[in-house]
Amino acid sequence: MKYDVSELREKINNYFMGTLSKMEFGKWAGEAYYDLLKGGYVECEKIVLYPFLKTISTIHWEENDKDDIFPCSKESVKEIQDIVNGKKDFDFNVEISLPVYIYDMFKGNPYFDKERRDTFLEIRNAINDSSGINVKYQEYGIKDFEKITLKNYKENTIQDFLQQNILRLLKAFINDKTAEAEIKTDYKLFAQKLDSTSLIQERLLNYLDSYIGNKNFYLLVSYKSGEADICLIV
Repeated sequence: MKYDVSELREKINNYFMGTLSKMEFGKWAGEAYYDLLKGGYVECEKIVLYPFLKTISTIHWEENDKDDIFPCSKESVKEIQDIVNGKKDFDFNVEISLPVYIYDMFKGNPYFDKERRDTFLEIRNAINDSSGINVKYQEYGIKDFEKITLKNYKENTIQDFLQQNILRLLKAFINDKTAEAEIKTDYKLFAQKLDSTSLIQERLLNYLDSYIGNKNFYLLVSYKSGEADICLIV
């Protein structure tokens, strides 16, 4: 299912103009929300709609006090309209994980490639053994790491954001371990020596653990002028 902030903006405006019924609007939002929960949440254009779809998906419900069923209010929908139309800024955060079992749950979804995930797991395990990563570097080279991590790279999923940072940190980590050029690639400016662990290695492992599902991470989403911006925190 395809949807983004432009489509939500059109749907919500049509609803308030009376050209889209409450039932039609609610069913569309419900289908989009279900799609998001079934794996669509890793697509950037979809995850930025998460709180809006969750709210609007109830708009067509029949109120039932006994069963604790309540539709969203018209005021809530109007507030969402102001956000997507650029009249109001809005920020939200969502804690996310990519656990290994979802690769079986969402089998067939191109964004959950188990073989690709296992490749990053292999890299993660090698990072803990400097000699191991060097052997892999000597055998394949950084260009082959780029081919692995940038395969089908489109910057439209959460995994793409993670792997972009993984590649940058992986380059820095390998260069720090193997570079023979006279020009240095690693510099310090007033950096304190706090422990013996490489900061690059630590950050690299954080991103790798996020990618393979060993740890949760956060998306901070900011709406300004009706457009969403994503910041990823691991």
